[in-house]
Amino acid sequence: MVLYGDFNNWFAAFAFWVLKYYRYKDIRLLNGGRKKWLQEDRPITKDIPHYPRGNYSILTDESSYEPDNSIRIFLSDTRNALVSRRKFQIGLVDVRSPKEFTGEILAPPEYPTEHAQRGGHIPGATNIPWAQVVNDSDGTFKSADQLKQLYESKGITQDKEIITYCRIGERSSHSWFVLKYLLGYHDVKNYDGSWTEWGNMIANPIEK
Repeated sequence: MVLYGDFNNWFAAFAFWVLKYYRYKDIRLLNGGRKKWLQEDRPITKDIPHYPRGNYSILTDESSYEPDNSIRIFLSDTRNALVSRRKFQIGLVDVRSPKEFTGEILAPPEYPTEHAQRGGHIPGATNIPWAQVVNDSDGTFKSADQLKQLYESKGITQDKEIITYCRIGERSSHSWFVLKYLLGYHDVKNYDGSWTEWGNMIANPIEK
């Protein structure tokens, strides 16, 4: 399955993560997404395709019916990690814009009404906006060396357990994809509850 979309594959990466969570085996992102496709004047259509109903399973054995929780983390686990002995072994990556990170705005400009009650970020998080991993010109991913420099310069290294988050887990799926599949990090999880959950929970610690 090949996925693509607008916003430099923002939504395509989220779909990729969801399908991987439910153990879809062979799935790819189209590098550059719809932006590069249109720039290269490739064929497009407005026709709606129609296919006969299929009957297939993406699962290979009974054990595969369980979701892959190795790529997902929940609120309680994230909160516990902040006060545990292993907090120094965790790299928490907030992939939202700098203004969202500091709490100056509560939601991205594209979706101003979809926000949490409080602004700021999870304590100890590092701000590495998701769009920094792509080339502005065509939406393709930057080189592996550039990506490695971007993350390692902020202390996000392969020896840590990496947790990505954003507003509702979409943009953080994009960064999760880069860390896991383009850079080969072994332990990367997406906190899909993200700031919408964290910022709305009573007594959750917040930094600005």
